[in-house]
Amino acid sequence: MAEKIEKSKIEHDKCVKCGGETEYPKDTRVDFREGYIEGAGQLCEDCRKKIYG
Repeated sequence: MAEKIEKSKIEHDKCVKCGGETEYPKDTRVDFREGYIEGAGQLCEDCRKKIYG
């Protein structure tokens, strides 16, 4: 009998402004991200657009 294999859930970073989920998995290097603020953390796309235009 074949067992069901659950897909591992990829955890994403949370936005430091609104708390929503970002598009970046936690293991993504910060130099490959947009909206990462050193010393604070990651912004989601919406907050990034509101702050930076």
